[in-house]
Formats: sequence, C-alpha cells, structure tokens
Amino acid sequence: MRTEAVVVGAGPAGLIAAGELARRGFGVKVFEEHGAIGEPRHCAGILSVEGLRRLNIEPHHDFVQQDVRGGTAYSPGGTAIRIPGGRTRAYAVDRSAFDRHLADSARDHGAEIETGRRVREFLVRDGRVAGVVCGEHATDCGLVIDCEGASGVLVRSIGLPRPSEGVLAGVNVEVGDMDVEPNMVEVWLGENAAPGLFAWVIPVGEDAARCGLACGRGDAREMLKRFLRKRFGEVEHSESRVWPVMTGGPVSKTYSDGLLLVGDVAAQTKPTTGGGVVLGGLCAVEAARTAAEALEAGDASAGFLSRYERSWRASLGKEFSTMLSVRRLLNRIPDDRMDRLFESVKASGLEPALMGLVEEGDMDMQSGVLRSALGSPGLLRVAVECLGRVALGELRAHFNL
Repeated sequence: MRTEAVVVGAGPAGLIAAGELARRGFGVKVFEEHGAIGEPRHCAGILSVEGLRRLNIEPHHDFVQQDVRGGTAYSPGGTAIRIPGGRTRAYAVDRSAFDRHLADSARDHGAEIETGRRVREFLVRDGRVAGVVCGEHATDCGLVIDCEGASGVLVRSIGLPRPSEGVLAGVNVEVGDMDVEPNMVEVWLGENAAPGLFAWVIPVGEDAARCGLACGRGDAREMLKRFLRKRFGEVEHSESRVWPVMTGGPVSKTYSDGLLLVGDVAAQTKPTTGGGVVLGGLCAVEAARTAAEALEAGDASAGFLSRYERSWRASLGKEFSTMLSVRRLLNRIPDDRMDRLFESVKASGLEPALMGLVEEGDMDMQSGVLRSALGSPGLLRVAVECLGRVALGELRAHFNL
C-alpha cells in the first residue's frame, strides 16, 4: 500500500484521524512509539454519552467499566453538593481497551499501525513537511497528521506554537476493596487536594475505583497519596501513572505546510476538566476531512490546510473559549470563597436548580449550561455574594448577558 498520509501517535485522536482517512480510501500509516496500543495507561477515563455519539462510537462492554449517572462535589472544607442523575450521563472506561477498540476499527478501514516505532523527526523538504523519520528509516507521504500528545517534541522542532498556560501534572491509580457509591463520581476541590484543577474518585466496578488528580504545582504523586489517606485511609493501589493535562485552551496555530496538529499536541482539550478524547476526536474528524481534500487536490500547502483550523474553530471555538474563561475564573477563587459558595448554595436550597442544569447540560459542549447558570437569578445572586461582581461580570460579558 502506498503511504499517502502518516499519523504520528496511536492515541484516540490519531486513531480516529487514521480511521476516517482510511475509510475514504487513502493509504494511511500510523507510527506509535510504545510497544502496545493504549500503553502506558493514563486519563481519568470518563466519556460522555453525547460525546461517544458525536464520534459515532458505540459503547461496548470491551471498554465500558461502569455507567456514570451523577456525582458529588466537595469544597475545600468538605461541604458536599450531591447531584444524582436519573439516567446514564457518561461511562467510566478502560482507556487501554478503548484505544485498542479504536485501533481495531482503524485497521478494519485499512489503516496500517506500527507499534514500537518512535518518530525521531519530520522529513522536511523545501520548507514543507514531506514525511517522517523513524530510526534510520524515512517514510515519504503527502502530508502528516501529528497526534504525538502533549510533549510536542516534533512540533517544537519546526517552530509551531506550544501551550502557553495551563499545563498540569495528572496522576491516576486503581484502588480495590473500598466503599464507593456506584454510578457516582466524586470531585474534590481545593489547594490541599489539587491546586489548579481537582481530585477525583471514579467507580469502575464492584468495590473498585480509579482515583487521581491534576495539579499545577507540587508533587502530583505525593498529593495523590495524601488525598487517598484522607479519603480512604491506608489502601493498596496500582502503580501511579503521570501524564500532562492541558487546561489552557488550544494553541494559536494548528497547521503548516504538509502538517496538521490534532489532539493534546494542539491542546484541544476541555479547559474546565482537562478531558481531551471527545473534542480532540472531533478535531481529528475535521483533520481527516481536510487531509482527504488536500490529497485529492494534490495541495498540502499551509494555505490549503488552513481550512482545517477554520473548520474546527467554527464548530468548537466558542466552547473552548467559554470553558477557558470559566477555568481562569475558578483558578482565581481562593479556598475560603469556594467554601462560602458551596455553603450558600446549600443554605439557599439551590441544589435542585443545579441538578436541573446538570441533567439538561452537555458534558462536552458546556457553553449552554454555563449560559443557563448565569441566567438563573438564584445562582447568580449567590455567585455575586461569594465571588464578587467583577469576576462574574467578566464571565457574563463573555455571553453578552
């Protein structure tokens, strides 16, 4: 098979892009540096029902570990706001199994996947990316889709932008023999738990959970040990895995001559939570569409490939910018004010209002539920009292409210 396009990285974004492009009849080769698909395992592993539907991925017992219907959020001081759900909103998934599922689908469409093959550098001719170099072997192609992940080693080599803010350290472990509420995730906020994001407890089966956090400073592994002791006491757990979590919004440019950037390398992740599978996957679909058009036209110039960026920004740009505004606001809220916010919500009887917003909201396209929250008189009054008019005014201005 003639290699018309190369995909760097066999994470979800790379596999979705490869499968979409191969489905259109193009010769696609994927290079993955690790020896097995889905390894090393990282990511909190929560995928929404709506997100999988948007990606045309059927939930399957091979990778679904637990239905998620609701959750409980804890303030820094321990005040709990519980939001139970009447329906399945998301799935806790085994990310390794999920990635293998995507790899099988990409292969079924005709993509070739080579593991244990680290791309050392781009093959550049006349200022254009024209292939990749693995070890001493060069592969020529019409264009490259870079899904290498957050490290961005290859991108740095050709001068494309890297994320300028919100690069956190995430860490996960699997814990068994514990008492957790089925179908309900836990989110723990606060500087002591996880500065810059939050800690989580995700049920993944009977008496088992995936626990982790992401933080902007400090030792993530030590913070997780401290969190586990506080939440469960001394427990046995799996080896911890650390990975970069991106919460600063997409980079300013995601294309060049012969090259498209997709997924974590482009920071196409949700700034509110750091999750990147769904939005990165949607960008991967757009990248495959643009790549197919470029290959058909015989034009992989930056001018032609710029339509990829116009496309994903048109469909997702508002969501990214809204979530980034919220993340920046959350990062400025000190623990005492967050405690006051939680206590005021409970004292004002606003938990049912929050429950309604969550029930109707979209986990991935969050601008709608955020607009509704800012339009709720009760929630807005509490937010102004606890957070201040200036902070809330900035967010309302984003929606022209």
